[in-house]
Amino acid sequence: MFKQIHSFAENLAPTRDQLLALLVTDRSKFGASVFEDYEELVDVYETCLLSTQDFHRHSLFLLEYVWEKLHTGHWKNVASCWRVLYASVRLIRALYAVYKLDSSFSHANIIDHLKLALEDLDYGLLMGYPIFDNLLSTLASFLHNQLTCLEPVPKGPHDVITFVGVSSPKAPTLNDICSSTDMKLTPLERIYRPSLERFQELMRFGRPFILTGAMTHWPACRFESERAWSVEYWRHKAGYRLVPIELGSRYTDESWGQELMTVNRFIDEFVVPVDQNGLANGPSIGYLAQHQLFLQIPELGEDVYTPDYCLINGEEFCEESSVDSNVWFGPVNTVSPLHHDSDRANLLTQIAGRKYIVLYPASETASLYPHPEPMLCNTSQVDVEHPDYKEYPQFLMANGFHGILESGEMVFIPPRCWHYIRSLSISFSVNFWWNVASNLIPPWPEG
Repeated sequence: MFKQIHSFAENLAPTRDQLLALLVTDRSKFGASVFEDYEELVDVYETCLLSTQDFHRHSLFLLEYVWEKLHTGHWKNVASCWRVLYASVRLIRALYAVYKLDSSFSHANIIDHLKLALEDLDYGLLMGYPIFDNLLSTLASFLHNQLTCLEPVPKGPHDVITFVGVSSPKAPTLNDICSSTDMKLTPLERIYRPSLERFQELMRFGRPFILTGAMTHWPACRFESERAWSVEYWRHKAGYRLVPIELGSRYTDESWGQELMTVNRFIDEFVVPVDQNGLANGPSIGYLAQHQLFLQIPELGEDVYTPDYCLINGEEFCEESSVDSNVWFGPVNTVSPLHHDSDRANLLTQIAGRKYIVLYPASETASLYPHPEPMLCNTSQVDVEHPDYKEYPQFLMANGFHGILESGEMVFIPPRCWHYIRSLSISFSVNFWWNVASNLIPPWPEG
């Protein structure tokens, strides 16, 4: 195994000159001292004389300095050169840990070294910039496979459940959910696998609708497939990978926060402890939400396909379209508060599990009480399933749509359409955002 791991890393690892050339054009932006520190770190890495622990300590000052640069000001304004430097330092640390593996190591020590290397790679992928033909992702996938061979994760009671095509007798219906509501909600129309031409016609109406039968060819949705998404499958493909988890009921709560943790830890602490009634036995609610996971772990992205509908922008069919995808994975009763995605069209695809969704067109905005704070202006102050009509009386007058999104279905969410989503089971979803023509973007109501 050591020879295989060493050989794989050595064949892909950049040379000293390549590591330095990565940053030399931005040397003036870093300053002489930062570049010299980086160059010295590369030299120490080349000698490979220090222990892994000592090398990590040696790199810590530079790593923490760059970390501060990444967290100064707004993320979108951070110069890409700092993200490149961060990714490079993380890559060097990971490669060093791999190179120090030795046949004299105990089984536990081997696993610790691989986990240490994988953690560095994931930090580099999450906070850094793609370098060396996405080497961090390639190496991370390889090391994860080695870890799953060395330390198979025991199955939990929920791990073997594959939700596609399975309906629990206790699963709530739409009538169960809204039997006592006074809200003016129309059930979402369900349309079986519309053609691209038909989809474009439907987009022009500006109404949300559910598409059925359009995901049957996705490996993630085929329950007989080895690649069908389930808790067990995710443990196998990504259990040791580091991902951002939202902690708290919803992002509008004061107690809401985020933490990086492995997929295995997330499942053990936040997914498996949830009982059949949706009550968390763990410390709080955790949710892997709105994460561009396929950029970090592309092998999971091979299990789903970008819908051809995302090529339609309202004017003509596009051979190419800029589509952003996000993954959502969590236990029952995770909530996305009522909000809108501004001017982009959205297809929310339900890989496994079920979700309850409520939607309102942009024309109803005045009755939805958007937050006055600029950072939350795309989010309603109303708790959709427990509205306070004394505080928000006009919400009772809002006309909207609702429905249950089943496994293997997708819902089209038009631009500026407000939507609220709650999971009714353990759930895997992927959404796709894309830009559309201005004539498909409804106006905001005046005033």
